[in-house]
Amino acid sequence: MSTDLTVVGGSKLGESFPSGKHQLPNLRLLSFADLTVDIEQSLSSARLPAKKEAWRNLLDLTLELKSKSEIRQDPTAGEPWNLTSVTVVGYQGATNQVIMKVDPSPGVTIIHGPNGSGKSSIADGIRTALSGTTKWWTSAEQKSSRSKMEPLWEKVHAARDAEKTMAEVVLSRKGEKLNLSCVIDGDGEVASHVADWTLPSGESVKIDLGDTAWSHALAGHPPVFAYADIERRVQQSKDLREYIENLLAFGGCFVVLNDRVEELSEKAAFSKKAIDDAAKDAKRRVAEVDEINGKMDPAVSVKAISWPAWVSEIDAWLEENELNDSGGFLPQVTEKHSESLSAAVVRAGEAFQRIDASPDSVKRRLANSLRGFHEHVLDLESPGIECPVCESEQADWPVRLRESVMELADLEPLHLEAESSLAALKRALETEFREVISVLNASTAPLATSRDVLDLAQNRAEVLCQLLDRYGCQPTGVVRSKLLELRAVLDTHDWWRACAEAASLSAFDKQWRLKRRVAVEDFVNTWREHAEIAHESQLWKATSACLKDLAGDLRDKRAQDFTTLAGGRVKALLDDAGILLADVRLTTQRAEVKVQNPAGQSLSLSMLSAGQRNAFLLAPLLATIESGPFGFLVLDDPVHAFDDIRVDRLASVLAEIALTRRVLVFTHDERLKAHLMARSLNCQSWAISRDLETGVISLESTDQLWRMLLVDAEAVRSLAPKVSVNGYLTETQIIRGLLRQAIDIALHESVVRHAISGGRDVADDLALLDLCQSTVARIDKAEEIISIPPGGKHPVSEAKFRCGVFLKLWNNAVHGAPTTKNDLKSEIEVASKACLDLVGG
Repeated sequence: MSTDLTVVGGSKLGESFPSGKHQLPNLRLLSFADLTVDIEQSLSSARLPAKKEAWRNLLDLTLELKSKSEIRQDPTAGEPWNLTSVTVVGYQGATNQVIMKVDPSPGVTIIHGPNGSGKSSIADGIRTALSGTTKWWTSAEQKSSRSKMEPLWEKVHAARDAEKTMAEVVLSRKGEKLNLSCVIDGDGEVASHVADWTLPSGESVKIDLGDTAWSHALAGHPPVFAYADIERRVQQSKDLREYIENLLAFGGCFVVLNDRVEELSEKAAFSKKAIDDAAKDAKRRVAEVDEINGKMDPAVSVKAISWPAWVSEIDAWLEENELNDSGGFLPQVTEKHSESLSAAVVRAGEAFQRIDASPDSVKRRLANSLRGFHEHVLDLESPGIECPVCESEQADWPVRLRESVMELADLEPLHLEAESSLAALKRALETEFREVISVLNASTAPLATSRDVLDLAQNRAEVLCQLLDRYGCQPTGVVRSKLLELRAVLDTHDWWRACAEAASLSAFDKQWRLKRRVAVEDFVNTWREHAEIAHESQLWKATSACLKDLAGDLRDKRAQDFTTLAGGRVKALLDDAGILLADVRLTTQRAEVKVQNPAGQSLSLSMLSAGQRNAFLLAPLLATIESGPFGFLVLDDPVHAFDDIRVDRLASVLAEIALTRRVLVFTHDERLKAHLMARSLNCQSWAISRDLETGVISLESTDQLWRMLLVDAEAVRSLAPKVSVNGYLTETQIIRGLLRQAIDIALHESVVRHAISGGRDVADDLALLDLCQSTVARIDKAEEIISIPPGGKHPVSEAKFRCGVFLKLWNNAVHGAPTTKNDLKSEIEVASKACLDLVGG
């Protein structure tokens, strides 16, 4: 079931009630332009160079953010938004679909009904759709379900057994529309929040409200007030501080600036700490290197490394501390390397010479082979009678082989010496020679040694080592040949110079410094990665301090302005009770609120009654709403525990606010309804009810103002049948004036209804209507504004025809024109039917 409610108001009356509000402070959301002005003032007054640099840094960042914000669409900028439509489905107590079409023009709308009729469902639905959250406007600590502090009266936002839970509002302003739709899951949590913005160009765009100042505007200028919500959350001084600080409306710009400064400060501090930690670790590792190397050779010492508090240039620091060279650890090459290698080569060569000096024969040259061959024969179980050399049958060939080997026994010592010298040469090649080569190859600087010499020596050494592996270091002819080739390289001046260069490159002190470089390598890499950001850590620390100073100044200034604004509303609501708001100060932990009586004596907040406390919490919101981007105010049960005086005082304040914006009041209190209708000409009343079995919420109009005016006209006619000659206006003039007002109000309602249903801008249509000075002119203009499909009845034309000459008569009567009484009862009936024509009744 759908309930369609259209709420309307009257013509502009604000000009008749000058309020002088232009003299009061304005707590609108801070913009980057505002922050820029304040920062520039602080910069100009700073004296210390470091402080000036910090303020200048903050100014540069603010200007950068300002530039970026200017190209971003933000619905909080521009004229205030008016509420034109509300829809809730399956939300809290609204099991059915409830649709409210709201007149966005200034005035009061009262939705009254008993507890449980669905008033809060609609009010909370408006807030949920606006904010995209079922929580309060500001972040509140969420208690665990296991916690003893779990809220007992927290609302369930998804109606029981609801297939769909949704809250939607449509906001409008001149040429623009903002549709905010919020879908809620079965657990009562927001599943999606969509914002569709129709721009003046007609283009429709989806926006992420999280990237705008929307949430800050809601926190700073809450357009929905529910006493039960506020009272439940504001229990401690810190809660009151949060409530008031949000109303100071620092806004999104300050939050964005604060978050950006905090982000950059943390980033710089992190980088600085990373470098400091790396430096601390490098100091420890260098100390370990120095301790180990100092014990290895006490005769060698190296210069201590200097560790300034901040290394401004890493390469200069490396050069200063002789840490330029980098690379892995190299073996230390000394003169012993070249001497040992040379001795091994000479010894192997001499061994071959001694073998060569013995009497030459094939048998001698094959001595080693024969010896080895004989050993293999001995391993055979049956060598057979066929000689493996000549293939003749010689049964004694193994014996003859043994005799030949025994004849060569005198050569065995020479061969054993050769094997030993070749094995020593192989070890020298695999150690000293390779270490010399590795040191030279590892050098990143240009070498004096020819690369060709190194390659030739390395190649010949590798070939010889492979042969020695293959033949088991036996002094074969091919080994002798390759030994001579290697010796031809190692006996040169170039090779000795290469050994000397390797010794220089791998000196103990140089190796010590290389180990140091390895120890500081992580520090060097960390410095290169973070130094640029870390260098500004002190600047950002000072900038953060400047921002805190700025926040403190803004908070103090805005607290003073807030005291002025809220103090005025507290006075309006609680002056008769002797309660005045003298001062508000916010610390980091609490709100210091000074309340006093007219005599200047301090009062404690704990001394306030429930009704006074409600009024005291409501006053700040009523004081700051006009500075925000919302052209409407929704109040849910605002007169909780109010006495009659407090009800009347609140009605007076709301009537004043309703001169410039639409005020929707959800209440079960008939006193508030009566007081509001008595104080505001632009007032509509709607009754709300809810079927307890089906949960269907219904709304119907009650006591429309034009009906009340007609009732008043009939009362004047019946109570004063004779013409009075003593009054300022005659009874006839009063009655006809009331009829003219009733027609005007019904005409206003008709224009609003057709503007909303036709998708026209209500403010534009009402502005055209208000340009007309007489009722007849307003009727003609409304007839022109309202468009009716062909064949349909035009409500204004119908009313115009019905009233006829009465329109001019009623208009003139308001201005005191002479008139005759005639049949006033018939005139009242005509006006009543004409009003019904206009509003479709």
